[in-house]
Amino acid sequence: MDNTTYDNYIKAGHIAARVLADARKKVVSGATYLDIIQQTEQMITDAGAQLACPSTISVNEIAAHYTPLLNDTSTIGDNDVVKLDIGVMVDGCIADTATTICLDPAYDDMNSTVKSALEKALKLATPGTNVGEIGATIESEIISKGYRPIVNLSGHVLSSYELHSGFSIPNIKTDTKDTLEEDMVLAIEPFATDGRGLIKEIGKIQIFRYIAQRPIRLPAARKVLALAKTKYHSMPFTPRWITDISPLMLDSALRQLADSNAIYMYPVLKEAGAGIVTQAEHTVIVRDKPVVTTRV
Repeated sequence: MDNTTYDNYIKAGHIAARVLADARKKVVSGATYLDIIQQTEQMITDAGAQLACPSTISVNEIAAHYTPLLNDTSTIGDNDVVKLDIGVMVDGCIADTATTICLDPAYDDMNSTVKSALEKALKLATPGTNVGEIGATIESEIISKGYRPIVNLSGHVLSSYELHSGFSIPNIKTDTKDTLEEDMVLAIEPFATDGRGLIKEIGKIQIFRYIAQRPIRLPAARKVLALAKTKYHSMPFTPRWITDISPLMLDSALRQLADSNAIYMYPVLKEAGAGIVTQAEHTVIVRDKPVVTTRV
């Protein structure tokens, strides 16, 4: 990794850390999901960075991939457990980080557990580590406190303009030959739950990503595909960002693109047993002394 690339990862991480620290203060009873997320994304761009993905707000049993659309009127409840997950990019170098805010103190212990699992996992982000060891460490820590890791959610390798690159970083003990190499960049993100420890796909798709150029008939669909490839750098995007196409036409465009396998869809993910979910996430550069880029 050259010095410029390293500096960009550090810059992206520092911006992400500051934004997430400020954004979590906006999670209060009565606040709308849309206001929280739009303000969070505005803070990222105001800091001179790009959005690596739509910021998400996943509440209670929703584990991941919920980002509000423009007509979303959902509000934070008095006892909600709220996951904020953001991605920040500087010249293709990505910082991915998440935190959980428990308005119900009954879930503070579950939140502390997922944080401690993350801290132990980050210490293993050294060259030569088998990623199954990271998963085993996360699983052991979460189970030891009486909760379950979500077995079918994982962390991931980051690379230039790629949010999910290479192999996954498991949250459970896994038999794998995948090992870490110096200067790999990882997003490690354990999830804990008092439910079944599984997620299922639900609801309306709110996040998409460019896959490939396809012959598309609808002009609006061609426009969306061009935006997905160029403006969004083939990174995940949300229809909320596209305001110059009518909602009805935009829905039609996205359906045609999905049917043509031109874009990838990220479904909202819910805990299969309707259990509450907590999450913690940091980005780390693999070195003999791991460099966590997203510390406050």
